[in-house]
Amino acid sequence: MKVLVTGAAGFIGSHVARLLVDRGDEVRFGLAPSERESPATGTLPGERVCFDVRDLPAVRRAMSGVEAVVHLAAVYRTWARDSRPMYQVNVSGTRNVLTAAEHEGVSKVVHTSSVAAVGLEPSGRPATEETKFNQHGRAIHYALSKRYSERVAMEFAARGLPVTVVNPSFPFGPGDRTPTPTGRLIVNILKGWYFAHGPGGLNAVDVGDVARGHLAALDSGVPGRRYLLTGHDLSWSDFFGAVKRIGGSRVPHLGVSPAVLYAMGLVGDVIGRFRAPLVDSRTVRYTNQDFCYDCSRARDELGYRVTPLEDTLQRAVDWFRTEGYL
Repeated sequence: MKVLVTGAAGFIGSHVARLLVDRGDEVRFGLAPSERESPATGTLPGERVCFDVRDLPAVRRAMSGVEAVVHLAAVYRTWARDSRPMYQVNVSGTRNVLTAAEHEGVSKVVHTSSVAAVGLEPSGRPATEETKFNQHGRAIHYALSKRYSERVAMEFAARGLPVTVVNPSFPFGPGDRTPTPTGRLIVNILKGWYFAHGPGGLNAVDVGDVARGHLAALDSGVPGRRYLLTGHDLSWSDFFGAVKRIGGSRVPHLGVSPAVLYAMGLVGDVIGRFRAPLVDSRTVRYTNQDFCYDCSRARDELGYRVTPLEDTLQRAVDWFRTEGYL
């Protein structure tokens, strides 16, 4: 199958592209105009096309002749001085990709959303694909942009485009070169820059599991349906502890009240007028929640499997250390 992978140089995108090549698909690597190709995919066979997802004619040219599309291109940031480019790429760019797919008559699209587009259960139970989004007024701009882009995908699915949506949680593993906000958690914890956490938690998943979930969705995902590609629910305290144990760090970390952490975020707001802060108040308010999810649908319908947490974090820490981030 001839597959266009948008965002092929990204963290998840490079893993997806490699798996597609390894199984024999003909991959067209979609890169942003100013983007360097990932070393993880630089030696792989396939056509390279550079285009901006905000440019519909360019997207159509890049998609010409492909049978399927895996749409991963997105701006992933927890903070931005100007959030408009994030919405332009994540929302308008998604509309352009799906418009081009409709025009070119592709046989299948996998749209990469995020658990950020899914709501949280007020009861504290793990959220599922059916949990309604309830984060307006609290979510960071990235979460809102992914929510709106997923809504665009579902609109296209409703009118007949074969779009399947996947929702990864916090992916960890080798190849996180930027690093993403997820990877920076590990780097900043081991450097001692993140020394305090609130009462919430996160869901950690192996980037390899997420990539394999994309291929399963491409092969057997139901159009108009979304699948949570998630892993392990754990508190921020447990996550900090696991990263430090695996990374060999003895720097202590503190569990603090949401009020104290929010005060730190306000300091970050001031710093954000001049440069990117380590944390800001909006991110603090959003992450002081328990992000826990149930991936039973992906397990049952896609054969999705979850790697043990220790293995995932060990590979991530080893890679960051080998590459000089630590």
